[in-house]
Amino acid sequence: MKSYYDALFYDEAGARRYFNFVKDHAVGNTLLEFACGTGDVLNMLAPTFAVTGIDIDPEMIEQVPVKFPHLADKVSVGDFLDYSSDQKFDTVACIGDSTNYILTPEDLQRFITTMVGVSDHIIVDCHHPYRLREFSDDYYEEGSTDAFDYAYQIEVNGEHLVHVINFLDGTFDSIYQWVFDPHILIDGFSAQGYHVSVYTDYEHEGFLPEGEKIVLVATKETV
Repeated sequence: MKSYYDALFYDEAGARRYFNFVKDHAVGNTLLEFACGTGDVLNMLAPTFAVTGIDIDPEMIEQVPVKFPHLADKVSVGDFLDYSSDQKFDTVACIGDSTNYILTPEDLQRFITTMVGVSDHIIVDCHHPYRLREFSDDYYEEGSTDAFDYAYQIEVNGEHLVHVINFLDGTFDSIYQWVFDPHILIDGFSAQGYHVSVYTDYEHEGFLPEGEKIVLVATKETV
């Protein structure tokens, strides 16, 4: 995403929650993580699985060997909308609401096509639709990191969350996320012959009325 990502957004407890869920629900030995960022969850998974990490942002990938030298040859720059591999992975994961950076139905379908193309066992999350209600009155915080001061705001614009970062030095950045209906993913994987299990916030089975994340575990059904 951006060079400030770890300083502003890294959450160790959240990363460990992602790790625990993936570790408990992954199958086999080989594991591909899309949108691996700077490698925190990938590093946690590496002792258990033969991992591969892909991220679209070169700045993110450049940070992986700095933080985790043993992962240097395990990561590369790539786009989960058109990624292909000669290898079929036992599990593919895409977590941390990375799917919500997809902004069109056409690209969401491309994502589904990519996922089913690389693995018969898929773990993916997305924002719960309740997030639009949660942030309907906007969210605002101010703070400091070791490198910069900031003001951070989340606004709702239709079906989108708009993240605005003010670095309090005259510079800004903004990030858009589409809070799509998770049933698009559920129905898309089901149409490809996958059985889909649904969880809310990584802890509760089923699609609860409120929550932060919807998590799917999709497994190719055998005839």
